[in-house]
Amino acid sequence: MLSQKEESGCPAGFLQANLYDKFYSDTKGVEYGVFPWYAEKIHYKTHTPYPEGMVLISKDKFYDFDIRSVARFYIVSNDFMSFCKELDVGIADAVAIQVLSKNGEIISSKSYNAVLFEELDARSETDPASTFIEEDGLIFRFKKLVLPPGFKRDLFKFKGLISGSNTLICSGAFKELAKGIKGVEFTPLESVLWSAVRPI
Repeated sequence: MLSQKEESGCPAGFLQANLYDKFYSDTKGVEYGVFPWYAEKIHYKTHTPYPEGMVLISKDKFYDFDIRSVARFYIVSNDFMSFCKELDVGIADAVAIQVLSKNGEIISSKSYNAVLFEELDARSETDPASTFIEEDGLIFRFKKLVLPPGFKRDLFKFKGLISGSNTLICSGAFKELAKGIKGVEFTPLESVLWSAVRPI
């Protein structure tokens, strides 16, 4: 599974950034939470396609990561996107974006995309040997995750989970291809301590 790794240009925790439909020189009067990419929550029934021309406006000074989440979508570099296209990765939507400072300056040498990954159902798409923490019949954390025989997806996540269980998980083939990406640590499923994961 993928966990945040803190290094130069790769902050840990939440990005100090929000995704807008276009660049605004003053974002104070713009309620970004009403944009569909924020307003459509975990249990959404439909997805409004991302428009062209979106801009991530950041308070951070410099980005060099290859993937970070913002709300339930991800900011993904072109390099990371190329790995997704080579392997079996379910992408519900993706669009190229600009990543800018509040003054409109480019803060990364990398090109980025806003990406929504398809999300799997933890009850139906895991092996029966998996164990969970549940409340009112809803799974919200893994105790132990075992993937079913013949599982083929190379990068994926499960919907409706919280904390470390809400991170992306990848195959060995994806990890091999993505060697050298910035801001990501890989941990084998057999040894993962879910409560210690800093989700991507």
